Amino acid sequence: MAAKDIGGALDLTVASLKEGVLRLGVEAALPEISAWQEKLAGSGDPNLEAVARTLGELETQLASPGVDPVSVGAILMSLGDQVERVAGAEIGEEVGGKLSRLGALLGSEGDALTDTMTRV
Repeated sequence: MAAKDIGGALDLTVASLKEGVLRLGVEAALPEISAWQEKLAGSGDPNLEAVARTLGELETQLASPGVDPVSVGAILMSLGDQVERVAGAEIGEEVGGKLSRLGALLGSEGDALTDTMTRV
């Protein structure tokens, strides 16, 4: 996939997440997750394939009945860390800024979701 295509896809993903993961909803999130997982799984890059595996974990968690928000939050934080590492690598060079924004957004959404659900 060309950097321009990836950049456009990243813009769409970031825009859909700006309102928060809870507002996005599972029905909208699952196709987005699946599309990214498919793109990254066949990349041949170990870092991107690791992100694809984590996306698979997220998809499984969201598709199961009785979604555990704390688990989803933890997966989002892990995914955010992975995406930020990829942004700093050579493969993320052309879209590094967008990847960094996405990674930070995923991490903060995961952190917020986990904090909200664990407050007493």
